[in-house]
Amino acid sequence: MSSPPKRQAMKVSELSQKAGVPLPTIKFYIREKLLPPGESTAKNQASYGVQHLERLALIRALRDDAGLSIEDIGRALRAADSAKSDFVVAAIDALQHSPPVVVSERSAEFGEAQRLLLELCRQRGWQVEPSDISIRDAARALAIIRRSFPFSPDEYLDVYAEAAEHIADHEIPAEWQPETADAALTYAMLGTVLFEPFILALRRAAHVSRSRKVRGDPSPRKAAKRPRKTAR
Repeated sequence: MSSPPKRQAMKVSELSQKAGVPLPTIKFYIREKLLPPGESTAKNQASYGVQHLERLALIRALRDDAGLSIEDIGRALRAADSAKSDFVVAAIDALQHSPPVVVSERSAEFGEAQRLLLELCRQRGWQVEPSDISIRDAARALAIIRRSFPFSPDEYLDVYAEAAEHIADHEIPAEWQPETADAALTYAMLGTVLFEPFILALRRAAHVSRSRKVRGDPSPRKAAKRPRKTAR
């Protein structure tokens, strides 16, 4: 990661004006540890920099565009700030929500689903851990699929992993080097919460198209252009 840009020192009033965030809100974010405190310059005075502007922009995007609650945002940002190694992974893990159907992690079905996933990840060279929330969530989802879906999904796991890996390679290329830590956090967190609904909706659209093609149905546009037969 390249060196961060030179610090742009400003007072909290300037930060409020540039970020378009009311001063009481900024103070609230600092109290709740969503926003790091400024650098103390005198009694009851502190200076703020570019990282504070980036963090405020991230909070606004997560709140206004992604629709996350302040509680969810705070949990993710606090996890990132307290992480000792990969703060991006910590933040994304904290954004995960429990699925509506409960599957005990002590159950045999969860254990088998997790075993299958970890073996799949090992074969594909993925750097994951059993404790990763993404792996645990995937194992719960797979356990439910294996319990309820009429066909065994196990033989298709590699297909889904291939698609997921292709997306990840595109979204986090090898040359990805954000200028600041918060720029990396913004990219990763917004990429997670904003693109996941799009990916799911696009998959459904592909299913609709595929179903029409398999049945030999014309596309809606082509069907609409067909001339009507006139009565004789």
